[in-house]
Amino acid sequence: MFGSKRTLGRQFPARSTLSALAVAAGAALTFIAASPALAQADLDFAGEEIELMVPYGPGGGSNTHNRLFVLGLQQTLPGQPTIVVRNVEGGGSITGTNEFAARAEPDGRAFIGVGSSTILNQILRDPSVRYDLGEFIPFLSSPGGSIVYARSDFAGGLTDDPIENIRKAIENPPTIASQTITSSDIGMLLSYDLLGIKPKVVFGIGLGESRAGLERGEFQMRHDTMFSYGDAVAPLVEEGSAKLLFTMGYEENGEMVRDPMVPDVPHFLEVYEAIYGEPLSGIEYDVWKSLFNVRVMAGKVLMLPAGTPRKSSRFTPRRRVTRSNCR
Repeated sequence: MFGSKRTLGRQFPARSTLSALAVAAGAALTFIAASPALAQADLDFAGEEIELMVPYGPGGGSNTHNRLFVLGLQQTLPGQPTIVVRNVEGGGSITGTNEFAARAEPDGRAFIGVGSSTILNQILRDPSVRYDLGEFIPFLSSPGGSIVYARSDFAGGLTDDPIENIRKAIENPPTIASQTITSSDIGMLLSYDLLGIKPKVVFGIGLGESRAGLERGEFQMRHDTMFSYGDAVAPLVEEGSAKLLFTMGYEENGEMVRDPMVPDVPHFLEVYEAIYGEPLSGIEYDVWKSLFNVRVMAGKVLMLPAGTPRKSSRFTPRRRVTRSNCR
């Protein structure tokens, strides 16, 4: 077995994720503040408001991630402006990002926190997309892992062995929720398919609503971001109502390793090999790895609108925040 309920419940308290992310936020802002470009920037936002657009609902991991940076950015940006967070939910982040692209002024007084869904919606050419991320100006990125879990009473009752539980999900296809087919959920749906899990998927359900649906028994399995793990997932594990199945993993120095936030939980490539007796390979691996790179390694990005003058984007840090900073 990969780990027991008792071990998981004790090792990962509800605030562990926020504490780790706070360390990452502090590290990122340290690089911003220390940047020579910032010191040279001819900017002063004193007494002004800067809007942070979050194109997701208030209950998701992207919202948590973006809000972690608010206080630090207020203290770091020239003139210490007030940063106002505005959530615009809809379409797997399309609604808010479209609005940002159309209305945000390129004067350094607005930025957006996008996630992997925002990226994939454009890559997969969702007809609702009216933005071009290639024109936006990124200034901070951090990876964001994903975890899969299921109700403990699913398929006659789950055990403490993730591999045995996944085999039950293969034999008893669960009902799950998803945002849209072009959102970051596509990487998770592919992972299920590769494992042989053929769920009934109900599209058009946001993360917060799907969590509530799982607790009510409407859905038997779901995936979530590690940014939401401490508040949304760990309590269910600790009370015994959910079992952790696998994570998407995390790439470190070119190697796939377990997600450092839940090191007792196997990652996708581990469970695939355990079930089929050989590693994932070929075109299947190539496609999976591409979606992994977008969903996990480029999970969250803060960006300025297209056309923002160089002097307004000089606080750009020169180092990407990685989850290794969170340890």
